[in-house]
Amino acid sequence: MRGHRFLIALCLLIVTDVTAAAESSDEISFEIPQIDAAKLGWGIHTFPVKIINNSEYLKYVSVSATVKCDGVGLSPERIVVRNYAVYPEDTAVGEILLHIPGNYGDINYELKLYDVVDTLDLLLESQVVRRQSGTISFPVPKGVVSLLSKKITLPPLVGLHIDFDNDFSHILPFLISEGKSVSEIAMVTGCDTSFVTGELDYLISRGYYKKDGNSYVTAIAAIREDEAAKERELAMTVAESVAAKLAENYKSYRTFLNQMVKDSMLTADSNSFLDGGAILYKPYPIVAGLSLWYDLGADFIADGAPLLIFDGTDFCNAHIPALMYMVAGDDDNNGQQLFAFMRNFRSYQFFFGDTIPKIICPEGFMFSPQVGMNVSWEYEREFFPVGFMVDTNSVRPMLDHLKSGMDPIMADAKEKFNALAGKFKKSEVLTGQRYWFWNVVATRTMEILKDKGMLVRRGNRLFRMDGMSAK
Repeated sequence: MRGHRFLIALCLLIVTDVTAAAESSDEISFEIPQIDAAKLGWGIHTFPVKIINNSEYLKYVSVSATVKCDGVGLSPERIVVRNYAVYPEDTAVGEILLHIPGNYGDINYELKLYDVVDTLDLLLESQVVRRQSGTISFPVPKGVVSLLSKKITLPPLVGLHIDFDNDFSHILPFLISEGKSVSEIAMVTGCDTSFVTGELDYLISRGYYKKDGNSYVTAIAAIREDEAAKERELAMTVAESVAAKLAENYKSYRTFLNQMVKDSMLTADSNSFLDGGAILYKPYPIVAGLSLWYDLGADFIADGAPLLIFDGTDFCNAHIPALMYMVAGDDDNNGQQLFAFMRNFRSYQFFFGDTIPKIICPEGFMFSPQVGMNVSWEYEREFFPVGFMVDTNSVRPMLDHLKSGMDPIMADAKEKFNALAGKFKKSEVLTGQRYWFWNVVATRTMEILKDKGMLVRRGNRLFRMDGMSAK
């Protein structure tokens, strides 16, 4: 359980609290405590609720606790719903879970108790028989103003997850990388040490931190603005070299393609959707997604191992601790591409976006029994990707052609990047930092190739490639 009391003495609280009954019900009644908003703080708070069924029928009750933050930068929300069945003329004891994320600004909470026909139905305002609400304000402590004054960028889509949608989660890796202790972090962020310890223990279980004796070590690459700016300069130089070599090799793309057809390595039908090699007739996803990420990206980031980003997870759960980073500063210091390589028991799937899509996750799924499991999510309408079938064996000859002569460029890029990171007292260059750097390289590379007229961006620049055989 991640509930810990906020240290009120360190933070001015502006509190309002309202309790109201939406309507009375002769058939069902509730006993819930009056919540003292002044005692609420970051974490999960549990309150008992007694549900009394005065009727001769089985009654279903839903208890909802909603928290909405109006933050200075981030505005996370938490919705926890618990359902109960109460037998005729019986009493059930349940609980209300009020989850307040580690965020600064105004935090509004509302508890609602619903008398429902079926707990699977949508909850309606007309079904509310009791409610309680309030507002708490958590001003930004002076010690973290400088950190929160800079935009902090995470890997694409990871910030949608409750692990990283709040202010505390964004500043924690920077404080840990500075060597600050739990008590020092609590003091500078204005919270209790038990909250810091609880969050760290939880994130250790998620693979984002490690315990080293009495101290903690972050597995998240925390990149400050000055370091990001210097390494971005190198990324621009690397992108120029990568783009030049790709442009050189691309000149013979069509000739190489035709030779593959002659050698019976590729279908001559460019519209053969079910052929895993026909995607080669669409050079944009081949160059941007498979060459730059699946091939060259795996070389730079994972030393040639498969770049299994989002493997075993999905875009809503977005659990990628081995590739996690946080970068302070402007958007210019970050790449704007999304690559995913995910496997299942039958095959695999690639996703590439030359822009980052917006997706819709099921409301409240983080607090349902399916938490941590793959969920049914959707793209917002304008972000639906173009779909292709792909066979990595069929496209491999073309990928090898495109990266011909690239080895010296990649080796030089790794050497210079590691040296530059070392100047910022990085004893170890984390994989997440390489991932961030390569996104900058890949984004700039595609801009160069587009400006040269080599590749034309079409549609919304989002592609899904479903594998036809095992990698």
